[in-house]
Amino acid sequence: MSAALPRTAFLILFVALALTRLVNAIWLPPAQDEAYYFFWSRFLDGGYFDHPPLVAFLSAAGNLVPGSALMSRLGTFLLSLLALPVLFSLFCRMGLKESSRLWQALALASCSAAAVIQGYITTPDIPMIFCWILALHEAAAALDDNPKRWLSAGFFTGLGFMGKYTMALIGPVFLIGLLARPHHLKRPWPYLGGLVCVLTLLPHLLWLQQNDWITLRFQFGRGLMSVYTVDMQKGTDLPPAVEAPKDGVEARLANYFKLPDDEIKKPKPPKPLWLKRINNFFGYIGGQIGLWGLLLVPILIAIFKKQKATSSWPKPELKALAWAAALVPVGLFALLSPFQFIEANWPAMYLVGAAIVLTQCYRFSDKAILIGAAINLVITLLLTLHNHHPLPGTKPHKDRILKETHGYQELSAYLQTLPAPVLVDTYQNVSQLAFYAPDLKVQQWPGVARTSELIRREAMNPWRWEELQRAGEFYLLMDNFIPERIPGAELIELTEVLDCFDGGLKTTVAFSSSIYTRPCQKRVHRWSLGRYKVAVE
Repeated sequence: MSAALPRTAFLILFVALALTRLVNAIWLPPAQDEAYYFFWSRFLDGGYFDHPPLVAFLSAAGNLVPGSALMSRLGTFLLSLLALPVLFSLFCRMGLKESSRLWQALALASCSAAAVIQGYITTPDIPMIFCWILALHEAAAALDDNPKRWLSAGFFTGLGFMGKYTMALIGPVFLIGLLARPHHLKRPWPYLGGLVCVLTLLPHLLWLQQNDWITLRFQFGRGLMSVYTVDMQKGTDLPPAVEAPKDGVEARLANYFKLPDDEIKKPKPPKPLWLKRINNFFGYIGGQIGLWGLLLVPILIAIFKKQKATSSWPKPELKALAWAAALVPVGLFALLSPFQFIEANWPAMYLVGAAIVLTQCYRFSDKAILIGAAINLVITLLLTLHNHHPLPGTKPHKDRILKETHGYQELSAYLQTLPAPVLVDTYQNVSQLAFYAPDLKVQQWPGVARTSELIRREAMNPWRWEELQRAGEFYLLMDNFIPERIPGAELIELTEVLDCFDGGLKTTVAFSSSIYTRPCQKRVHRWSLGRYKVAVE
């Protein structure tokens, strides 16, 4: 294959990558947590309960065209485009100046399964990883020939913290690069870069100080102790829900809608602690390998066939920086994985450093890289298509993609027809309804599901208890089919709301017929809609 031909093929691949991300951004409805971050963008601030603020600013364009998935994801899509020339420059700096190896590294970094999806699904990882790439680029420049670039490396590091706190892992990466040639530590620029980092982060630190360090306390509990509840001042005066008694009206009404035997979750016996830890570790390793998607095939072929390449590292410190960028994120989380469940996306930034290291160490076939990358693009399109036309053999009520995205537009339209205020159990459901029905005054009821920014922030709570008392009644939508007991209110009606994949929403009121017959067999969601009468004091 001539030198011009692979370059043309890779250029076509990257055009296809941009188009794939654009189509998916338009066509795939928002996932649950995505809608949550989109909701934050209506209340731009220095921080939020779950994460720092950058993801909210990234999603702010969605406020110009409410209900538009593309506009809400526009910031993510643009960052994915801007990342390509930065990666190109970074890889050149790292010694990958041979045309074929340079394009291969760019394909590995930007066309892995994780990277393709991160070009349109909006999460706090997106601005953090973009800043990770920029900070790594500037650190490489500083270690190579311009130590003053530690200032810009510090700036992008601080900005990355504003996206997600896992940006902290770039600190050990920088240190390893510096220690490869200790004379770098005798210069003032790395320390001044640290100062710039702190100054960049200062607005968020001030917000944290004013808000009782809520984000740090939640992230520490979630990441190290699996604790999702944090003591905090609430922005709502609604009475917290309590568990309904087994012989109460809530259970009696819920018993009317009995699930088929094949949908009833059977409790599994607990695993021994040692086995659970082993499963956690290997599950984590499998997740990190899976981030490559079909690009894993040419990687494994090159490794097992020992297709080694002649390394062309410009300087030892750049080699150390790249290896650290590849190993530090995935390695530190690997140490934690036996004791704590680690989500696959947490160390995903390791893919950038790994692309450099792999291309420096192994010879890859241009054709194999192109095919693997192209299949990754096709798979993401098929997953989006699956949302609209499920693949054969799918069980919609167990399908993660459908559960995340399907049926919320129809649900929001239905809830807008109800004659009383509507409240919801989870922040995910609130956020999805707010996305499709921006004018619907909906909020999360405290005490039903885990707390969130929606419980903490007063501006996200349009209903006060006094207003519900004046209204006389309200509706509470829940994923859990046994309704909660609300102090000061009485459940007077229960409706099953089925998100039927092939027939829209189907509603059935308990005891509206003598024998309950499920209105559809292929359902995605099964919500309960309780109607409560408020006792006036």
